[in-house]
Amino acid sequence: MAIVLGIYAQDIAYFSNRKLAIPLMVGISIPTILSVFLFLGPPILGPRFNKYKGMPIKEFNIYLGLNILMGLIVSTFSLMVLVAWCG
Repeated sequence: MAIVLGIYAQDIAYFSNRKLAIPLMVGISIPTILSVFLFLGPPILGPRFNKYKGMPIKEFNIYLGLNILMGLIVSTFSLMVLVAWCG
């Protein structure tokens, strides 16, 4: 979901402007910020909620690494689009 929001934030902004009359800057800011938080949330909150069952450290490191890698790529792209929209 975070990848879709990050990549298609511009299309979501145009769609919400046409159909719901939401201003374009608000329409692109919300999916971009939500995408960043969706990438940051699981690695931070996952171990806290799963402390009794515990995830093996190797699996957690793989999950965290993939999440950080994808999060950096998609979030950087969506933040560059947001900055470009600001002028």
